[in-house]
Amino acid sequence: MESKAELRHRMRRQRRQLGLCERTRAARQLTAVLRRSRWYHHSHRIACYWAMDGEMDLGAFLQRAHQDGRVIYLPVLQKKPTKSLRFYQYRPGERLRANRFGIPEPRPRQANRIACRDLDLVLVPLVAFDQQGHRLGMGAGFYDHTFAFLRHQRGRWRRPRLLGIAFSFQRIVELPVEPWDVPLAGVATERGLTRCQIENRSCSSNPNRS
Repeated sequence: MESKAELRHRMRRQRRQLGLCERTRAARQLTAVLRRSRWYHHSHRIACYWAMDGEMDLGAFLQRAHQDGRVIYLPVLQKKPTKSLRFYQYRPGERLRANRFGIPEPRPRQANRIACRDLDLVLVPLVAFDQQGHRLGMGAGFYDHTFAFLRHQRGRWRRPRLLGIAFSFQRIVELPVEPWDVPLAGVATERGLTRCQIENRSCSSNPNRS
């Protein structure tokens, strides 16, 4: 089995090699997949991310979701040494500022901040994912740390739902799992949305169920 470092390197390279036309087409297809889903229709407060390093671009989705009346939030890194994220409202076209990794973020205003537990849906970037709902990120642990409280929930899935966003080629058979990993509720790609059953950590093969 590939190490996490080897897998990250391979997937990131493959992601960056996609052409502009492929990226644009995939982003458009993903937007349609998300807007057809029941999770989207049942969500009002949605956290997104600003794409970097070849990640699936959510720009088209942000525009459509805003037009649909959804309230959009973007993550803001907290100062070191903490690894937590805070989420602030974003309206398409608003000026952003770069964080220490060069990723655009909203300018924090206390009035525009939302508690993580009050989000309905969180769209999470990833490097790779498997059919059990495990996610390989960039290795910094921001999402796992911020949403660690979800690991302690039992029984029926509660908000927010964490939905991984990826290109379909980023799916692999199995990922190594760490005790602190927070499993995804589902994964959306340009080919469809797959819902993961948190209780048994397996994913439905029917992308139209959610």
